[in-house]
Amino acid sequence: MRLSTRFLYLYVTVTGAAVMALELAASRFVAPYFGTSMMVWANIIGLILLCMSIGYWIGGRVADRRPHPPLLLSITLVAGLWSALLPAFGQIIFSRMSGGILGTPVSVIIVSFAAILVVFAPPVLLLAMVSPFAIRLVHASPDEVGKAAGNLYAFSTAGSLIGTFGTAFGTIPLLGTRATLWMWAVLLIGVSAIGLSRPIWRWVGASGTAVPAVLALALPSATPSHTGGEVLYAKDTLYQHVQVERDPDGTTALIYNEGGGIQSLRRPGDALNPEDYYDDYLVLPDLAADAGPSVLVLGSAGGTIPHLMNVYDRDRFPNLHITGVEIDGDVIPLDARYFGLRPGEADLVQQDARAYVRQAAAEGRRYDIAIVDAYSEQIYIPFHMSTSEFFREVRSILTPRGLVALNVNAVSPDSALLRSMERTVASAFPHVYVMKARGAYNYIVVGSQIPVDLDHLRHLSASSPLVPIAEEWQSGLRDISDPAATAKGLLLTDDRAPVEMLTDSMIWQVARGEVR
Repeated sequence: MRLSTRFLYLYVTVTGAAVMALELAASRFVAPYFGTSMMVWANIIGLILLCMSIGYWIGGRVADRRPHPPLLLSITLVAGLWSALLPAFGQIIFSRMSGGILGTPVSVIIVSFAAILVVFAPPVLLLAMVSPFAIRLVHASPDEVGKAAGNLYAFSTAGSLIGTFGTAFGTIPLLGTRATLWMWAVLLIGVSAIGLSRPIWRWVGASGTAVPAVLALALPSATPSHTGGEVLYAKDTLYQHVQVERDPDGTTALIYNEGGGIQSLRRPGDALNPEDYYDDYLVLPDLAADAGPSVLVLGSAGGTIPHLMNVYDRDRFPNLHITGVEIDGDVIPLDARYFGLRPGEADLVQQDARAYVRQAAAEGRRYDIAIVDAYSEQIYIPFHMSTSEFFREVRSILTPRGLVALNVNAVSPDSALLRSMERTVASAFPHVYVMKARGAYNYIVVGSQIPVDLDHLRHLSASSPLVPIAEEWQSGLRDISDPAATAKGLLLTDDRAPVEMLTDSMIWQVARGEVR
């Protein structure tokens, strides 16, 4: 049996695309269980590279000993069948070990490495055997072997590009992760069946293409619930896995990936709660001391902050104007659908928050309040929104009496991340404050160009539900404007901002039981 050169080009294009599709699908497949932190990405990329290295080595040796086309086609047939079954058994394996970042013991994080290895390594290893095997099978004169090998690698790399962009911008956001895995499984099984010459193998290959279709109909979508409530919405967007869950008490939560942090929350009746740091932002319009404050929310997610400001601040500030910036366009419609934000309550913009700040500065827009509440990978402050350069840009779009406020997740007042954020904000603003916010691990850092006057909080009506929050601010806000107060922190810059490392160090503390 011989394979034509044209078929080999098609063959390596499909297999090259499948490898990259598997890698990208792996990141989304594990996201609801283990997240998409740098650690998880390192596990995925490292294992993919390891498997490809081993696959190249094995493929070259097998090709020299048994350079038979049916063997090569059988290898990719098995890889396709494995990929078709992957959503079923992978879902079972991962669901038993998930627990969210803050609820995940170190042992499970380590085991997740093994789980990714068991689920995704075999098909990648098998597909990596294709390149050296295909080169061995190509029929070229001795003086054109290099040309033939270059052509095969060129087509394989072109396939990788197709798999990368087609998966990231096409199949995953439009069809979902499971459908993406099944689609590439069908293509692998199909191209293998076409190349096989024996009728029995053609029948096996053709029958194998039906496996994904059967699984798609028979396998229910088991989206894990991170709060123990009902999953109302779930989708893989261009940026993350997004879920909306409703607890038995009626609380609605917006959750990304494995659920390490809740991005937006709506309690029944829009009630305030001692555990919700969002509530602390509601007194900021009083501190800005403007008759009609303009508020910018960077990272508006499900619109919790804009909505609560309309509920609790609009009566005191009729001219309140709120702009919410959210990078994920699939999340913005959820604001009205699940979290109560009504038309006209806020202007919502789909854009990266820092890019929006730069554009606003160029256009001369000014705000009285800037709230930085953006998170990447659930609980990490995006590094480009944690730096001295970023806060100087934010300062440029604030009015002279304006202020910036941001939530920092920290296990104690001495946490390295909190200390670093304090110092970094102090590098851009002459007046800096910090207070323990509502919630177990939440601190609010405030930067302003003039001293913050808490006397404005005394103007609240005695019957206002914001009185307890105002009292907490009056007793808990600490002035740390003195450079000596922030000297212990690391100055975060665009060149060096290890926010993930600083956050992970706290996660390890919680996992080891050092902080309760």
